[in-house]
Amino acid sequence: MNEINEIVTVFGGYISQYGYGALFGLFFLGILGMPLPEETLLVFSGFLVSTGQLKYVPTFLVCFLGSITAMTTAYWIGRTLGFVFIERYGKRLGLGYALYRKTEDWFNRVGKWALPLGYFIPGIRQFTAYFAGITRLPFPTFMLYTYTGGLFWCALFVTIGWQLGERWEQLFVLVARNLAVFFLALLAVIVCWSYWRKRKAAAKTKREELP
Repeated sequence: MNEINEIVTVFGGYISQYGYGALFGLFFLGILGMPLPEETLLVFSGFLVSTGQLKYVPTFLVCFLGSITAMTTAYWIGRTLGFVFIERYGKRLGLGYALYRKTEDWFNRVGKWALPLGYFIPGIRQFTAYFAGITRLPFPTFMLYTYTGGLFWCALFVTIGWQLGERWEQLFVLVARNLAVFFLALLAVIVCWSYWRKRKAAAKTKREELP
Protein backbone atom coordinates (compact mmCIF):
# COMPACT_ATOMS: atom_id res chain seq x y z
CA MET A 1 0.00 0.00 0.00
CA ASN A 2 2.87 2.38 0.77
CA GLU A 3 4.28 1.61 -2.68
CA ILE A 4 0.96 2.53 -4.29
CA ASN A 5 0.77 5.76 -2.29
CA GLU A 6 4.28 6.62 -3.45
CA ILE A 7 3.33 5.97 -7.08
CA VAL A 8 0.25 8.16 -6.75
CA THR A 9 2.33 10.92 -5.15
CA VAL A 10 5.00 10.79 -7.87
CA PHE A 11 2.78 10.44 -10.93
CA GLY A 12 -0.58 11.75 -9.77
CA GLY A 13 0.29 15.42 -10.00
CA TYR A 14 2.13 14.84 -13.26
CA ILE A 15 -0.94 13.22 -14.86
CA SER A 16 -3.29 15.80 -13.36
CA GLN A 17 -1.15 18.64 -14.72
CA TYR A 18 -0.28 17.32 -18.18
CA GLY A 19 -3.24 14.99 -18.68
CA TYR A 20 -3.38 12.72 -21.70
CA GLY A 21 0.05 13.68 -23.01
CA ALA A 22 1.61 12.51 -19.75
CA LEU A 23 -0.25 9.20 -19.98
CA PHE A 24 0.95 8.56 -23.51
CA GLY A 25 4.56 9.31 -22.58
CA LEU A 26 4.50 7.18 -19.44
CA PHE A 27 3.09 4.12 -21.21
CA PHE A 28 5.41 4.53 -24.16
CA LEU A 29 8.50 4.69 -21.93
CA GLY A 30 7.26 1.97 -19.57
CA ILE A 31 6.62 -0.57 -22.32
CA LEU A 32 10.00 0.19 -23.89
CA GLY A 33 11.64 -0.88 -20.65
CA MET A 34 11.76 2.00 -18.18
CA PRO A 35 10.82 0.85 -14.64
CA LEU A 36 7.32 2.33 -14.53
CA PRO A 37 4.25 0.72 -12.88
CA GLU A 38 2.04 0.56 -15.97
CA GLU A 39 -0.82 -1.45 -14.46
CA THR A 40 -1.00 0.79 -11.40
CA LEU A 41 -1.05 3.83 -13.67
CA LEU A 42 -3.85 2.30 -15.74
CA VAL A 43 -6.02 1.75 -12.68
CA PHE A 44 -5.11 5.15 -11.25
CA SER A 45 -6.12 6.73 -14.56
CA GLY A 46 -9.45 4.93 -14.28
CA PHE A 47 -9.83 6.37 -10.79
CA LEU A 48 -9.24 9.86 -12.22
CA VAL A 49 -12.03 9.11 -14.70
CA SER A 50 -14.33 8.32 -11.77
CA THR A 51 -13.52 11.70 -10.19
CA GLY A 52 -14.16 13.57 -13.43
CA GLN A 53 -10.56 14.72 -13.93
CA LEU A 54 -10.24 12.59 -17.07
CA LYS A 55 -12.71 11.20 -19.61
CA TYR A 56 -13.01 7.44 -20.11
CA VAL A 57 -12.67 7.15 -23.91
CA PRO A 58 -9.68 9.53 -24.33
CA THR A 59 -7.96 7.92 -21.32
CA PHE A 60 -8.37 4.42 -22.71
CA LEU A 61 -7.31 5.46 -26.23
CA VAL A 62 -4.21 7.33 -25.06
CA CYS A 63 -3.06 4.44 -22.84
CA PHE A 64 -3.71 1.97 -25.65
CA LEU A 65 -1.92 4.06 -28.28
CA GLY A 66 1.04 4.68 -25.98
CA SER A 67 1.35 0.95 -25.30
CA ILE A 68 1.09 -0.32 -28.88
CA THR A 69 3.33 2.46 -30.22
CA ALA A 70 6.01 1.35 -27.77
CA MET A 71 5.48 -2.33 -28.60
CA THR A 72 5.74 -1.58 -32.32
CA THR A 73 8.91 0.45 -31.77
CA ALA A 74 10.43 -2.39 -29.71
CA TYR A 75 9.51 -4.89 -32.44
CA TRP A 76 11.34 -2.92 -35.11
CA ILE A 77 14.33 -2.32 -32.85
CA GLY A 78 14.57 -6.05 -32.30
CA ARG A 79 14.07 -6.83 -35.98
CA THR A 80 16.54 -4.31 -37.39
CA LEU A 81 19.28 -4.56 -34.75
CA GLY A 82 18.94 -7.92 -33.00
CA PHE A 83 18.37 -9.99 -36.13
CA VAL A 84 21.15 -8.26 -38.07
CA PHE A 85 23.60 -9.03 -35.25
CA ILE A 86 22.60 -12.70 -35.19
CA GLU A 87 22.75 -13.03 -38.99
CA ARG A 88 26.20 -11.44 -39.05
CA TYR A 89 27.79 -13.20 -36.09
CA GLY A 90 25.49 -16.15 -35.40
CA LYS A 91 27.35 -18.67 -37.52
CA ARG A 92 30.50 -17.91 -35.56
CA LEU A 93 28.65 -18.67 -32.35
CA GLY A 94 27.84 -22.25 -33.35
CA LEU A 95 25.36 -23.58 -30.80
CA GLY A 96 24.14 -20.07 -30.08
CA TYR A 97 23.01 -19.64 -33.67
CA ALA A 98 21.39 -23.08 -33.75
CA LEU A 99 19.59 -22.24 -30.53
CA TYR A 100 18.35 -19.01 -32.09
CA ARG A 101 16.89 -20.92 -35.04
CA LYS A 102 15.06 -23.30 -32.72
CA THR A 103 13.81 -20.38 -30.66
CA GLU A 104 12.65 -18.60 -33.82
CA ASP A 105 10.58 -21.63 -34.80
CA TRP A 106 9.16 -21.91 -31.27
CA PHE A 107 8.22 -18.24 -31.11
CA ASN A 108 6.45 -18.36 -34.45
CA ARG A 109 4.46 -21.41 -33.31
CA VAL A 110 3.82 -20.67 -29.63
CA GLY A 111 5.69 -17.63 -28.40
CA LYS A 112 3.35 -15.26 -30.24
CA TRP A 113 0.83 -16.00 -27.48
CA ALA A 114 3.24 -14.33 -25.04
CA LEU A 115 2.47 -11.03 -26.79
CA PRO A 116 -1.17 -10.65 -25.64
CA LEU A 117 -0.85 -12.69 -22.43
CA GLY A 118 2.44 -11.05 -21.46
CA TYR A 119 0.70 -7.70 -20.92
CA PHE A 120 -0.72 -9.13 -17.71
CA ILE A 121 2.55 -10.62 -16.44
CA PRO A 122 4.96 -8.02 -14.96
CA GLY A 123 8.48 -8.42 -16.27
CA ILE A 124 7.39 -10.16 -19.48
CA ARG A 125 5.52 -7.51 -21.43
CA GLN A 126 8.67 -5.36 -21.69
CA PHE A 127 10.55 -8.08 -23.61
CA THR A 128 8.04 -9.87 -25.83
CA ALA A 129 8.00 -7.27 -28.60
CA TYR A 130 11.81 -7.12 -28.78
CA PHE A 131 11.93 -10.88 -29.01
CA ALA A 132 9.20 -10.99 -31.65
CA GLY A 133 11.30 -8.65 -33.77
CA ILE A 134 14.53 -10.57 -33.24
CA THR A 135 12.88 -13.85 -34.25
CA ARG A 136 11.24 -12.13 -37.23
CA LEU A 137 7.68 -12.94 -36.36
CA PRO A 138 5.66 -11.67 -39.37
CA PHE A 139 4.55 -8.13 -38.68
CA PRO A 140 0.83 -8.73 -39.45
CA THR A 141 0.88 -11.60 -36.93
CA PHE A 142 2.65 -9.38 -34.42
CA MET A 143 0.03 -6.65 -34.86
CA LEU A 144 -2.88 -9.07 -34.48
CA TYR A 145 -1.67 -10.57 -31.21
CA THR A 146 -0.09 -7.44 -29.73
CA TYR A 147 -2.78 -4.91 -30.52
CA THR A 148 -5.58 -7.26 -29.43
CA GLY A 149 -3.83 -7.93 -26.13
CA GLY A 150 -3.13 -4.24 -25.57
CA LEU A 151 -6.73 -3.34 -26.28
CA PHE A 152 -8.03 -5.79 -23.70
CA TRP A 153 -5.32 -4.93 -21.14
CA CYS A 154 -5.95 -1.18 -21.24
CA ALA A 155 -9.74 -1.50 -21.31
CA LEU A 156 -9.76 -3.91 -18.37
CA PHE A 157 -7.55 -1.96 -15.98
CA VAL A 158 -8.91 1.48 -16.83
CA THR A 159 -12.42 0.10 -16.29
CA ILE A 160 -11.40 -1.48 -12.98
CA GLY A 161 -10.09 1.86 -11.70
CA TRP A 162 -13.16 3.67 -12.98
CA GLN A 163 -15.59 1.24 -11.35
CA LEU A 164 -13.72 0.82 -8.06
CA GLY A 165 -13.32 4.56 -7.56
CA GLU A 166 -11.81 5.34 -4.16
CA ARG A 167 -11.54 1.62 -3.35
CA TRP A 168 -9.01 1.01 -6.12
CA GLU A 169 -5.99 1.14 -3.80
CA GLN A 170 -7.41 -1.57 -1.50
CA LEU A 171 -8.34 -4.02 -4.28
CA PHE A 172 -5.83 -3.34 -7.05
CA VAL A 173 -2.97 -5.49 -5.71
CA LEU A 174 -5.24 -8.51 -5.24
CA VAL A 175 -6.80 -8.17 -8.69
CA ALA A 176 -3.47 -7.63 -10.49
CA ARG A 177 -1.80 -10.56 -8.71
CA ASN A 178 -4.63 -12.98 -9.49
CA LEU A 179 -4.71 -11.91 -13.13
CA ALA A 180 -0.95 -12.36 -13.45
CA VAL A 181 -1.15 -15.89 -12.01
CA PHE A 182 -4.06 -16.76 -14.30
CA PHE A 183 -2.40 -15.57 -17.50
CA LEU A 184 0.95 -17.11 -16.55
CA ALA A 185 -0.81 -20.44 -16.03
CA LEU A 186 -2.65 -20.01 -19.34
CA LEU A 187 0.64 -19.36 -21.14
CA ALA A 188 2.15 -22.47 -19.52
CA VAL A 189 -0.82 -24.55 -20.71
CA ILE A 190 -0.36 -23.28 -24.28
CA VAL A 191 3.36 -24.12 -24.20
CA CYS A 192 2.69 -27.64 -22.87
CA TRP A 193 -0.07 -28.21 -25.41
CA SER A 194 2.19 -27.12 -28.27
CA TYR A 195 4.99 -29.40 -27.03
CA TRP A 196 2.60 -32.35 -26.83
CA ARG A 197 1.32 -31.70 -30.35
CA LYS A 198 4.86 -31.48 -31.72
CA ARG A 199 5.87 -34.73 -30.03
CA LYS A 200 2.73 -36.44 -31.29
CA ALA A 201 3.35 -35.24 -34.86
CA ALA A 202 7.00 -36.36 -34.70
CA ALA A 203 5.97 -39.80 -33.45
CA LYS A 204 3.39 -40.12 -36.24
CA THR A 205 5.97 -39.14 -38.87
CA LYS A 206 8.43 -41.66 -37.49
CA ARG A 207 5.85 -44.46 -37.65
CA GLU A 208 5.00 -43.58 -41.24
CA GLU A 209 8.66 -43.76 -42.21
CA LEU A 210 9.07 -47.25 -40.82
CA PRO A 211 9.00 -50.03 -43.45
